[in-house]
Amino acid sequence: MVAETAGTELQERVSIVQSWKDSPRPQRAIFAVMLFYIFMTGVVHLTTWLRHDIPMKPWAVAFAMLSMLVFCIWHSWMVKGPRQTVAFFLIAWVISWVCEFVGHNYAWWFGHYKYTETLGPRLGGVPLVIIVTWAVIIYSSFMLIDWLLGFEGASRARSWWGKVIWAAVIAATTATATVAWDMMVDPMATSRLWLEVGGKKPWWWWESGPYLRELTVWKGKGGVPIGNFVGWWLAPFFIILIFYLVFQKRNVISGKLVNAVPWLIYFYMFFAVVIFVLEMNWFEDGYNQVALIAFFTMMPLILVGLLKFIRDYS
Repeated sequence: MVAETAGTELQERVSIVQSWKDSPRPQRAIFAVMLFYIFMTGVVHLTTWLRHDIPMKPWAVAFAMLSMLVFCIWHSWMVKGPRQTVAFFLIAWVISWVCEFVGHNYAWWFGHYKYTETLGPRLGGVPLVIIVTWAVIIYSSFMLIDWLLGFEGASRARSWWGKVIWAAVIAATTATATVAWDMMVDPMATSRLWLEVGGKKPWWWWESGPYLRELTVWKGKGGVPIGNFVGWWLAPFFIILIFYLVFQKRNVISGKLVNAVPWLIYFYMFFAVVIFVLEMNWFEDGYNQVALIAFFTMMPLILVGLLKFIRDYS
């Protein structure tokens, strides 16, 4: 039986070249474009390191997040189908905006913070690019977990309560992978270096908090409140829980190269910010702590994804 199972697994494996050839053009396109984005990010930051000139450009952040949103929707449309795609992103946008609106205007849910005008157009005080970013990191985390564990969108539960428990575990796992990213973004986004080096106000500011309080900020007493991360965990938890219980169906496409795209998106979100905070460390000591935290929160999932990719396509 063991030998038969091993033989079946070997038969299912295909080379990366063969998988590329077997993929329709749209699937090859999204995979190639994501690799191009990662490559160009490396080129940009290599140039930055050579010039010792950090690119603190809010418009570049907005462009990158909008690009990632396009890739997420594109991927979801192919892998999960139109109905699930519309449902997922509407749920993500509505819940994340409501949470941010309450947080920004009433200092509840995440803690006491205020957005500045740096990130551009706002709705109810909340920058639209923030809502875009929520959807990107939650979708890539959700589909990365699905790809890593080979669930293919299917629930392993048979009863209603079993489905609820299963959905809650999936939601909790996704929320944890999402918060891992915010643990390095919040200290980066509130740094005084945006004003002193980039000439723009930070993205938002906190009244006070204990997390990385030693990093200097533009306004407030410094640090990120622990409640922020609780809020960041709860919002994606409920987004995934609602989507999974009401709309989740088996993936339209499974076992293909395109299913690995969320892994690339998640890696891009990690890579772009880690390099950026290491560059911030040129101007103020302490931001290497932020990069270190990211390495031990996001990197484990990324490395497991690399192992899976090598196993599947070598």
